[in-house]
Amino acid sequence: MSGRGARLAAALVIVVAAVALYAPTIDDYFVQDDFGVVALFSQRSLANVPKWFVSPWTEDIWGYVPDEIRPFPAISYVVASWFGATAPEPNHIMNIGLHALNGLLVMWIAEAAAGVALVPAMVAGVVFVLLPIQAESVAWVTGRVDSLPACLYFAAFLFYVRWRHGAGRSRYWWSLAVFFAALFTKQNTITLGPALVVFDVIVDRRRVELSWRWLRPYVPYALLTAGFLLLRYGLFHEVARESTLTSQRFQEFLVDASRHLVRLVFGGPGVRRWAVRDTAIIGAAAIVVAAIASRFRRERAVRWRAALYFGIVWLLLGIAPILVSGYYSPRHMYLAALGWAVTIGIAMDAVWSFDPHRVARRIAVVAAAALAIAYAMQLRGVVREWGDAAAISRAAVTQIEHEAMTAPPGTLLIAGVPRSSWAFAVPFSVRPPFTARNVTDRMFVISDTFDHCCDAALWNEYTRHALQGWHARADRPPVIALYWNPRTGRMSRVTDRDDPQLRTLVNVLLDIKGRPALDSAVRALLSDYVGLRVRRHGQRIP
Repeated sequence: MSGRGARLAAALVIVVAAVALYAPTIDDYFVQDDFGVVALFSQRSLANVPKWFVSPWTEDIWGYVPDEIRPFPAISYVVASWFGATAPEPNHIMNIGLHALNGLLVMWIAEAAAGVALVPAMVAGVVFVLLPIQAESVAWVTGRVDSLPACLYFAAFLFYVRWRHGAGRSRYWWSLAVFFAALFTKQNTITLGPALVVFDVIVDRRRVELSWRWLRPYVPYALLTAGFLLLRYGLFHEVARESTLTSQRFQEFLVDASRHLVRLVFGGPGVRRWAVRDTAIIGAAAIVVAAIASRFRRERAVRWRAALYFGIVWLLLGIAPILVSGYYSPRHMYLAALGWAVTIGIAMDAVWSFDPHRVARRIAVVAAAALAIAYAMQLRGVVREWGDAAAISRAAVTQIEHEAMTAPPGTLLIAGVPRSSWAFAVPFSVRPPFTARNVTDRMFVISDTFDHCCDAALWNEYTRHALQGWHARADRPPVIALYWNPRTGRMSRVTDRDDPQLRTLVNVLLDIKGRPALDSAVRALLSDYVGLRVRRHGQRIP
């Protein structure tokens, strides 16, 4: 096969791997934050683009104004809405396409920056698209807020490396342009400047000098980063959420980092506390990679330096922004995951170059195939979980809209939808464009705090207002409680007509003081009462 044909085949393998594993998500319904984000941008147009460069992209839909300037993700959701605001398919196709493109960028970076051969570079790309930790960024519509900035970050890095290696000055300017877009896609991309400097020093072994000639390539990146951070300070009075940097947050960060690294490498759910076990597992993986790297021939020392850079420096730079993220999420590792994938490619390249080549390459292929299959099997399970959550979400929207059309006005509906399906969804999920009419205009809909869009105080106000509005009606409208089992997806439905005790329990909610107590009571009503009342075939248990 010719060199061009081989490269095309390698690219095709990566794209097929990404599409094949994520194709089942294409018609998955919206879940969690999707409802708020999709609803907002279905009402916006590209005329808002200038505004998004100087204001928070999600406005105040979550009950507060976030410190996030992200015009390019906003543009992507507006474009997706052109194909139907309630159609999840355009969003999922966009996510899968981005993920496949990122896999190709990983392969090209492995070749250009780490100097590995085509087949090991292809393995790096395949590993990247199959990592189970990536599922949240691809299967979840809102997960694009991590795959899109990573794509721009990877492209800016690749353009810079190719410029350094003699591809022409235009590559440098393209790198700067793409970096500008990356900054206004997500703030964690501010680490690109340091990533380029350390790459030049460690991998390309460029001597550090206190001269304009040495500094000149980095100055534009520094100016773009400084300008972006100054804009953030002007808008939010903080550069990078520095007010969150407490000793407790540093401790939480160590726990989060350990979980992320274990989950990145081994694909499981990770662990919940920093312990000897975490250190041993991560250390063992690092030792194996270092042992393979140490066997490089002297003339391949550049690959050893590349292993140091991607296996340690890139991972650290990718993990560092998690310090100010404020919460744990697997998608926060999307950008950092390139480091692990390229390190795998470098390790395979070491085996690939051993003598005799025929035996070594067979061993390398078998090892790479085993790793890819292991990741693919775990990824398939995670994707299935997202599909299950989407199925419950679709069923909940359909059922609640049906209840609104058939129940008397003023009905109180208590929705118990698993947080994996509806976290932060209410009340967006029961309003247009997801329903034909605003369900909350006809009935009162409440949930627990996890399913509500906004913070606890706003949930408390919203829920008490709904309960009091229902109670104040002279026509005594009914109560309907719906609960979806998070494991089976089975719906339980109870009304006060079926069981008058439900009305009594709701009246008790009116007298509960304090937000935590009310939240606990709503959850108990749904899971311990409604969830246990109906088992199968709609038959009520007395």
